[in-house]
Amino acid sequence: MATKIQAAELLIRKSAHLKNNHQPVTTISAMAKYYASEICVQIATDAIQIFGGYGYTKDFPVEKFFRDSKLCTIGEGTSEIQK
Repeated sequence: MATKIQAAELLIRKSAHLKNNHQPVTTISAMAKYYASEICVQIATDAIQIFGGYGYTKDFPVEKFFRDSKLCTIGEGTSEIQK
């Protein structure tokens, strides 16, 4: 999980760096958004699995993380569009 999070963060930081230096960011931004949102869902799903049945209850924040992660793939363009 940590490797996936780190890779997503590096893509996002690269996109931000290019933007700050007034360079084209369309492609790298789309890649960063796509990868980060897909990884977010995968990691939230893994967290649900780690918590077992408790992962689906509102007693633990992982349930909300899972619901919110699904929205990441939709906001600002769906993952299918970002591909």
